[in-house]
Amino acid sequence: MRKSFIHTKPHIVLLLSCPILAIVAWLRRSYAVDVQLYDTYYILRIDLIAEFLITIILITSLLYWLTRSRTGFPQLTAAHVLATIGIALYIISATGYPPNNAVDTWKPMSPQQYQDWEDLNTRFMMAVVTFAAFQILLVANLIVKWVKG
Repeated sequence: MRKSFIHTKPHIVLLLSCPILAIVAWLRRSYAVDVQLYDTYYILRIDLIAEFLITIILITSLLYWLTRSRTGFPQLTAAHVLATIGIALYIISATGYPPNNAVDTWKPMSPQQYQDWEDLNTRFMMAVVTFAAFQILLVANLIVKWVKG
């Protein structure tokens, strides 16, 4: 059975995705996301979120490179790599609100605008939770590589 490039060299695929994510984040650098944690709102710029996601992807790439001589499950590798890149690209490109909107300028919002703003924040948090959940596949794959040898 022929293995694909993702199965044999996942660290290179992850490394090649980092500049793409950085360019998309640079194009949307003025966008921001509100995160509510208990009674505090944090306003995070998309470029800072992208830096955090790219750091996670670089660490993941390093872990795949360090374990390149061991064999794991190719399905776990492919699922993890594709989900990590896809969800990171979604978080950077499809979430966040543009500058000078009703939230930033304290203009009154209609109920529909407020619902759209809340939905955007909900989609962002769901994407972050999904991104974190898919990192469990990395841990499972590293355990399989360690056990199989």
